[in-house]
Amino acid sequence: MPSPDASRWPTVLVVDDDQVMRLLEREALSGFEFEVNEAATGEEALEVLTGATPDLALLDVDLPGVDGFEVCRRIRQRWDMSELPVIMVTGMDDLESINRAYESGANDFIAKPINWPILGHRARYVLRSAQAARRLLELEEKHAAIVQAIPDMIFLMDREGTYLDFKGGYGTAPYLAPDEFLGRKAAAVLPADVAELLLGGIERALAHAELQSIVYELPMADGIHHYEARIAPSGAGKIVSVVRDITLQKINEEKIRRLAYFDTLTGMPNRENFLEKLDHELRRAGRTNRQVALLFLDLDGFKRVNDTLGHGAGDYLLQAVAARLKEKLRTGDFVARPALDETGMHFARLGGDEFTVVLADLEDTQTVQAVARRLQTLLGHPFRIGDQEINVTASIGIAIFPNDGEDAAALLKHADTAMYHAKEQGRNNWQLYDKTQTTETMARMALENDMRKGLERDEFYLLYQPQVLTEDGTIVGIEALIRWRHPDHGVVSPAQFIPVAEDSGLIVAIGDWVLRSACQQLRRWQANGVHAPRVAVNVSARQLRAHDFLGSVAAIIAETGIDAGRLELELTESILMEPDTRLIDGLHRLRAMGVHFSIDDFGTGYSSLSYVKRFPIGMLKIDQSFVRGLPDSADDAGITTAIIAMAHSLGLDVIAEGVERREQLEFLRQANCHKAQGYLFGRPLPPDQIESLLRRGCIVLPPTSCGE
Repeated sequence: MPSPDASRWPTVLVVDDDQVMRLLEREALSGFEFEVNEAATGEEALEVLTGATPDLALLDVDLPGVDGFEVCRRIRQRWDMSELPVIMVTGMDDLESINRAYESGANDFIAKPINWPILGHRARYVLRSAQAARRLLELEEKHAAIVQAIPDMIFLMDREGTYLDFKGGYGTAPYLAPDEFLGRKAAAVLPADVAELLLGGIERALAHAELQSIVYELPMADGIHHYEARIAPSGAGKIVSVVRDITLQKINEEKIRRLAYFDTLTGMPNRENFLEKLDHELRRAGRTNRQVALLFLDLDGFKRVNDTLGHGAGDYLLQAVAARLKEKLRTGDFVARPALDETGMHFARLGGDEFTVVLADLEDTQTVQAVARRLQTLLGHPFRIGDQEINVTASIGIAIFPNDGEDAAALLKHADTAMYHAKEQGRNNWQLYDKTQTTETMARMALENDMRKGLERDEFYLLYQPQVLTEDGTIVGIEALIRWRHPDHGVVSPAQFIPVAEDSGLIVAIGDWVLRSACQQLRRWQANGVHAPRVAVNVSARQLRAHDFLGSVAAIIAETGIDAGRLELELTESILMEPDTRLIDGLHRLRAMGVHFSIDDFGTGYSSLSYVKRFPIGMLKIDQSFVRGLPDSADDAGITTAIIAMAHSLGLDVIAEGVERREQLEFLRQANCHKAQGYLFGRPLPPDQIESLLRRGCIVLPPTSCGE
């Protein structure tokens, strides 16, 4: 089997007569970087196989015409299991199909219903296993030639260290000519210390029946050579010693040791170097009763540079930041004490976009604050990457020895905590560590842990808020809103737990629960004969970027059996800036299934309608911060009117959220905004109460009412 080129995705042929199953399999496998081809019948699959050979085949058992077993048998007539691995899709309890799958030549099977998150892992595992089998066969064929070409010298010796046989390594010369040591004992031909070391290794290998390794030096004509001998038992009272000249390796290790203390990208001291220097400075400061400050710097928005301009640009930016710190931070008269030279200020790059500055021998914090301000000034000047100027800011956390920590680990942890506090304060600022920050961090960790337990204990629930036509109050949609009833603290506000969920990544699991629960409720309403309009569910940017999200949406729709046209996904405005074409294509595939998309809180972020056209967006939600000022605020009125007009010009619908007063509703009517949502029409309600509104179909609005 040809190994998949590292520059391309491995290809998989998916054979299934069910179009939905093929779509779900495509989404699941695409998330694991497979290029997916499809066939709906066995005959079509065999026709596809006459062309380019895929790296993997995923065959459903039950196919019209030529079934999956016959397709697999014909594949095996041409390719073995390592050249084209096959996974059969069988019924969960269909043991006969499983046995037939293996008899037909399948490498593996996967049972229905398919566990979508592990499908990609299973496919990758089978592909790797087949590749490994092929490589093993190739290795066996090459083994003899390799033995002839290896540089190791092989000695056969007995318990007393007598040399019984010898094979010379390619390009390697032994300490003595073979006729000078064969039949003689090591003690008679090697230096005493080396012979003693070798005999000890032989004794241990025979006593414990385990491989032993020793390293020694021997004087050769061109200087000292270093050797490693691996000693393995070989029959009764005998050993095989495989000896390699590691002189070059020793030289390289010394080079590596010297390089190990510096970051290869920026040339700055790395984390290990930093910790050693910090420990040294802390010990010295403890003896002299001086302070040491640690500034922990994290670049704001660095991930966006990587995502939009590429990792090459990101690396260049890190190099430019490092150079600016090293060259410019010590210059000028920004500190009163000019002693911040090479011995008093230490820089390091800890990894990623994290840098540290250590200031030693401090008498007060004024110098620290001056350095922090200087750092902000230095990074405030744009960096040029190619033809583009990049503006970078930094969040800086500061911890000072001994008050904020008496060792390097504590000081680094507290500086890191202060840095995250700086980010929470709006980024592009510096913060001194305070013990309350640790308390806040612990509280966030406790909240995160409680959220994990809350998911397990079913503490979350959904409320639903109606969305109506501004003209007559007809209910045209409802938005699903998550709530959390904490066993100790009561109802926790989403404003409190959603940001923590975003930072921790729990938003992915929570968002999946919301989507599934909303779809299940929609299905119950449909089963009860309730005309349920479109249900809107919020989707975070992090949730959308999860590798299996798009496939998960399709799976939930199939699982609950809802009409996909009744589901609306509300995306955050930041999604519009995503350049990922695979993500955009995936959204378009969901739209083709019927799923609707809207942009939530529009106007608070990038506010660029030109980006909207790249996505299958059907509606914009005007953020309540603009609605709140209507109709009195000229700015809010102007922005709201402009958004409505521009959206209609692009064929997009508009809904205003946060409508609470009659005057706001009247303004929106006059501005041609056809839909609205807010407390004026109803607060978020549990499913049974919202059901009553759905059965009525409309909400009485001033000055008109239902049916008027």
